[in-house]
Amino acid sequence: MHPPRNSGGEGLLSIYTLTATYFLLSVCGSMTSLSISLHFAELNKGELLVASIFISGTCAQVFAVPFLAPLFNKFNSYHIALAALFLDLLGLLSMAAYPEPLILILGNLVTACLNGLSIPSIFTIADSQVGEGQQAKAFSLLDTARLGGGFLGPPLGGLLLDQRNLQTALFVEACAVGVSLLAFYFLYKSSPQKSLRHPETKDSSPSFLHKVLEAPSLLLKNRSARSALTSIWGAIICTSIFNVSLVFYATQTLHVSGTLYAIIAQAFIVGRIFGAQLSARLHSQNAEKVLTGAGFAMGCFIALPGLFPSLWLCIPCFFLGGVCNAAQVAALRIVVVGSVPDEVKPKALSTMGSINSSAMLIGYIIGAPVVSAIGPAAALAVSGFGTSMLTAGPILKTTMYGASGNQDNDGK
Repeated sequence: MHPPRNSGGEGLLSIYTLTATYFLLSVCGSMTSLSISLHFAELNKGELLVASIFISGTCAQVFAVPFLAPLFNKFNSYHIALAALFLDLLGLLSMAAYPEPLILILGNLVTACLNGLSIPSIFTIADSQVGEGQQAKAFSLLDTARLGGGFLGPPLGGLLLDQRNLQTALFVEACAVGVSLLAFYFLYKSSPQKSLRHPETKDSSPSFLHKVLEAPSLLLKNRSARSALTSIWGAIICTSIFNVSLVFYATQTLHVSGTLYAIIAQAFIVGRIFGAQLSARLHSQNAEKVLTGAGFAMGCFIALPGLFPSLWLCIPCFFLGGVCNAAQVAALRIVVVGSVPDEVKPKALSTMGSINSSAMLIGYIIGAPVVSAIGPAAALAVSGFGTSMLTAGPILKTTMYGASGNQDNDGK
């Protein structure tokens, strides 16, 4: 039997605790990430070291996390979150004690793997604490916490590195992880819903390969999830080209200062924070439509500044693009968790993260050659139009195919 959903005040209190904890982890995680990048930038061959940080984190999500997902078959989400945070704490303390490039890169890879376990656990615990009608609100609060932390963390990281050093930033994040570990422990002790998995019997225990492929298989067999993941995978590749071309668009096309570039880049992030708040209105009936509409609109808002380069056009367009991006991600999550049984939800969310990361990795790899070949403004236009077409294309194809199939059946 699955644990009953908690829709009372105690469930909301747990959601707010999870939100505050997620915000703290997001602030310190983005703070430390920027501090490490700035630290590497000052070293010899800094470009390669900075690139290795991004590549190692993305590769961990794509190639390592799927093979860790079977842990959700054996342990509940509380235990996995507690173990992941504890290991993360040890890793941060090791990085603070020995801040050598190799240790920092390996530590970043391990942290990315642990995030692939702890983040799905957080969303699974949140999903179990509220009724189905409050699911979107709970996810919206968590998304807002993550995006808000990502907005505040980088300036704090730069300030901390200017005033102190990298070891201080790592130690501050270690303290934050320690506080979060205590919060999860008390949340676990106070929650009556400690079993968030489907228990296995020894006689029917599936193979390791079956556990790895269970969530992807269920998602691909479900029409809604398959269509959503297919459309967003290609769209994320194109959107990642936007991430690569943005700095060149600001400095080479618009010829703006570093401060104005920061404002342009933050416009997208601020839009995502607002979009996360609006996503509280989503539900299973409108999630697919929002996924398609928001992805299509986001692509248009990215393409317009590429076609008509202007500082005053790109800032509002990127803000609105961020709003659409947050709604798109929230809608995808609702489609995914609604497509699988309760016991598979943690692995399904982990699979979603790995699929998204694989698309980002491809986008980052092809982004630089695209910008170099056609210029940053044209790359922005290609990124936007590609995002719109690849978001709407699979959905429209599925709809048209379904309509054609229905007509054939009616004709018979």
